[in-house]
Amino acid sequence: MPIEQKPITEPFRGNPYTVPLEQQGWRGLGLTDVNAKRRTYTLFWNEQVLVCGLLLLPGERSIRHSHETGELSITFSDSLHPSVSYNPAGVVHGGPPPSPEPNPGAAILMEALASAGMPELNQLLEQMLEEQRQIRQALEEVKSPAGPRMLIDITFPPFKTTIVDPVYSKERIVVGPWYD
Repeated sequence: MPIEQKPITEPFRGNPYTVPLEQQGWRGLGLTDVNAKRRTYTLFWNEQVLVCGLLLLPGERSIRHSHETGELSITFSDSLHPSVSYNPAGVVHGGPPPSPEPNPGAAILMEALASAGMPELNQLLEQMLEEQRQIRQALEEVKSPAGPRMLIDITFPPFKTTIVDPVYSKERIVVGPWYD
């Protein structure tokens, strides 16, 4: 659904929930096996700035992406606890970080255990590494707020977003508001 840039010639105040339907959309609706569906609202967009609001529900997963000119984000978990963050140009953010590279020492140890005829120890080590990954994921989930939040994203020309998340089959580039 294409949205046109509109010049803003007088002061503007907006409520994300009251923007016209053509300025509303979703991110992540086409993704299966991933809870990454976010309601998004284009609050305003002209040649100088793009301001989008996103409704973040507990348990939703963000999508890893970067912006050509960076992004200023203001998140409200409630009226008294806003937070502000800035992601510089080209810095990939959002979503779970990529899995760390396996420790070469662990791989060597696992290979040595397998060749030494100790498959039980090898299996135990693999199980421990998997449990460690699961604990890290659970800790990330605990850090996220329990209730819904509103996020305001502010980007600047050329409004180019590069999606680099493994849940998408290939890298994707979006110019302007990002809807799926």
